Amino acid sequence: MVLSACADKHRPEAKQSDIFVTNIKYTNDKVFNFSIGANQEKGDRGKNMSQRGGGPPAKRNNSPKSDSHIANKNLLDALYSRLELKLSETGYCREGYVEIDTYESENRFHLLGKCNESATPEDKSRFVNNFGY
Repeated sequence: MVLSACADKHRPEAKQSDIFVTNIKYTNDKVFNFSIGANQEKGDRGKNMSQRGGGPPAKRNNSPKSDSHIANKNLLDALYSRLELKLSETGYCREGYVEIDTYESENRFHLLGKCNESATPEDKSRFVNNFGY
């Protein structure tokens, strides 16, 4: 009896790590794909989109929101916030970036972007292409 009670408990979901994939094109364009897990900790979800930089301005709408819409907005906020931190840490986009697309896959939120500056020879040696897209 005691063992069956323990077997029924769910394990907490492990926090998915961020994924940052860089790709320097033969034209010296620097593109990237950044993603976070859709089950990120609640602490990451409370940031306001106006606190981020690099992407388009936050849209304001006073219409009622569904819980799923609010959760997706919070995850999108976390995506932008974590991307800014990653770009700051790596120095990949020194002059900002243009957002090409954001999308959601099964368990992740993704942002595809292009840096405003071209790749330098140092960038090419520092950010070796491991994945193509």
